[in-house]
Amino acid sequence: MLDAYRHGIFPWPCRWADQWFVGWHSPDPRAILPLDNVRIPKRLQRKLRAGHFRFRWNSCFDSVLQHCASVGDRKENAWLCPDLLDAISSLHRSGDAHCIEVYDRDGTLCGGLYGIAVGAAFSAESMFHLQSDASKAAVCGLVAVLRHAGFELMDIQQTSPHLLAFGAVEIDRCDYLVALQRALGKQPSWPATTEHPIPIDRIGAED
Repeated sequence: MLDAYRHGIFPWPCRWADQWFVGWHSPDPRAILPLDNVRIPKRLQRKLRAGHFRFRWNSCFDSVLQHCASVGDRKENAWLCPDLLDAISSLHRSGDAHCIEVYDRDGTLCGGLYGIAVGAAFSAESMFHLQSDASKAAVCGLVAVLRHAGFELMDIQQTSPHLLAFGAVEIDRCDYLVALQRALGKQPSWPATTEHPIPIDRIGAED
């Protein structure tokens, strides 16, 4: 899996004959979220500044992963199959898969996001929310960590209205692979603890 990510290839769920299976993909164009040009909608920015959410980093990876696999209708779709879940958990144990966790004011996990890191490139894989705006907040928390750690590239694979609002763009696959190779030659400086490294309201500018 790591070798695939280093070459711009990632596992992606496919459905055929009413069954899910995992295929390998490298789309053209490729979607990224430029870390130096992230936009945060005003409503979400107000929530962040009001302390509506709290953040931690890599403190309950398996819980975030299971939520990504089972929240809403995902349990029936079962695209995160047991073999893929085991592989991703193994990548976390080896220090290659990471998550951001979102908690509400009561300290309850209400959202999160996980992804795979290769060099200074991070591929955001899946997110979930149990409260309104919690997955959007997870994107904000991840951006803050990646900036703090010195990442150069945040891969989101494909665009969505959810991510376009943050400034996501599509680039040619060739350009993506050039940026990926440049990022592979650098190593980030991860946060030393599970505490979020910077104030969340400093992530980006308002729309």
